[in-house]
Amino acid sequence: MKRRSALAALLLALVCAAPGPARSQAPPPPGPFTFESAVDVVSLTAVVHDKAGRFIHGLGKSDIEVYEDGVRQDVTYFREASGSSGEKIPLSVILVLDASGSMRANMHFLQEAALAFVYKLTDVDQALVVQFNESIKGSADFTGDVPRLEQFVEALQAWGGTSLYDAIQYALNRIKEQPGRKAIVVFSDGADTTSTLKEQEVVDYARAVEATVYCVGIRGASGLMARSPRGFLRKVAQETGGSFFFPDRVGDLIKVFNGISDELHNHYALAYSPRRPPDGMWRDIEVRLNRKDAAIRVRKGYFAVRRRPAPASPVPGGS
Repeated sequence: MKRRSALAALLLALVCAAPGPARSQAPPPPGPFTFESAVDVVSLTAVVHDKAGRFIHGLGKSDIEVYEDGVRQDVTYFREASGSSGEKIPLSVILVLDASGSMRANMHFLQEAALAFVYKLTDVDQALVVQFNESIKGSADFTGDVPRLEQFVEALQAWGGTSLYDAIQYALNRIKEQPGRKAIVVFSDGADTTSTLKEQEVVDYARAVEATVYCVGIRGASGLMARSPRGFLRKVAQETGGSFFFPDRVGDLIKVFNGISDELHNHYALAYSPRRPPDGMWRDIEVRLNRKDAAIRVRKGYFAVRRRPAPASPVPGGS
């Protein structure tokens, strides 16, 4: 019996000393341009305006046609979200606010406009505030707590350079997993001076994240911009189905921010299942409106990335 016990102890020691399978390490964070979106269903946000810029209510599925790479798709979901209809689709929104040194004279105008936007959030909305100069700082979590958002906006202080590209990419990363409609509102008064990312990198990433980007730009403290960001702001807004604004007066910011808020709460949500399986390639989206008195705006397309297989469930009772 003692010999058996000694042998068992020796075998146990050998097993414990033998190199076992390597522990699975946490995967490294994905690079900023690794697209993991599944495309079993493509969701779109459509804004429809008449020639005077007013939102058009009461459209139905028969009023639109959706094309992917020129091939018509079957719309499986269509719903109007607007204050007048009482329908509410949760909104997740990030305010990306320039707090660089050139904003010192105009910071109070920006704060008033941002607060006016925050006060128009509904009970199903959540927001997050990101301030940027040569560094980037975001509030901890998305929240519908208006006093918390108010405190963050009121704490903005102007100093340093302008990391505009990095701030937008940071916001896209923060919002991409949020539910409901996703939007980013960017405000800046000057060209990027301190980002590590390049302009086109951020535009490409914005095309892959299902979020609408609205951009507001004003002239900086000097009244001139050595390298105007207008082309970049216009591009990132157009690619994502958003809008861009360049008001002549900083005093018009409240009006602009109120207009963005109204649009975010008046839109159509639609979805379709692509006819082709995912292949990792970019696909163009076109939504046609079956009426001549209106215009429709949606994002330009998406990357058709395959869904990652779900991890295997553990076997009950297994070791």
